Amino acid sequence: MVKRHGGFTFIEMLLAAAIFALVGLASVAVLSSVTQSDELSQLASERLTQLQRTMLMLERDFMQISVRHVRIDGEPPQKYRLFGEKFLLQSEDHGVSFARQGWRNPGMILPRSEIQAVAYRLQEGTLQRLYSLYPDAVTGTEPKVQLLQSGLAGFEVHYLQGEDWLERWQDSNFPAAVRVRLLDDNLGRIERIFMLPDAAVSAGGRE
Repeated sequence: MVKRHGGFTFIEMLLAAAIFALVGLASVAVLSSVTQSDELSQLASERLTQLQRTMLMLERDFMQISVRHVRIDGEPPQKYRLFGEKFLLQSEDHGVSFARQGWRNPGMILPRSEIQAVAYRLQEGTLQRLYSLYPDAVTGTEPKVQLLQSGLAGFEVHYLQGEDWLERWQDSNFPAAVRVRLLDDNLGRIERIFMLPDAAVSAGGRE
């Protein structure tokens, strides 16, 4: 009588190897999916944080807007206290320029003014904040550039006059409010309306 030796056949070994391979591939796919989801979640969180900082910066600047007349590209002070239009300051979309107060410098110990000339523009898909140490910068000096929100396809600014939102503002008075729209590649369209201080709007109406 012939005795059969226990063990796996070649076909059984192939089946076992195939099953282990499939389990391994499934595990790798699940791990890759979890990793990608985590990376996307972190990216979205970072973009939201960046957006909050951008909106906070815009709000602070508009809430402390000054009645001082603005300069554009080092030219003499113009009659405008708020200057905004498309392609201003080489922006790829809208641009806006004004002066803000509240840049505290107790005792003037720092080599700068307490009034800051600021401007916003879009370049290479990034919202930029431009500012100068003095509101009346010397002709030929370049403003400092602060990079804010990246990954933008659009930056729009409109100005409330009566019941109408205007695309362009060049006036010695201030609008009642400013509407900012950002077109984000991932977050879509984000819109905020900033009401200007009543004191500034009233003072802006006086020459």
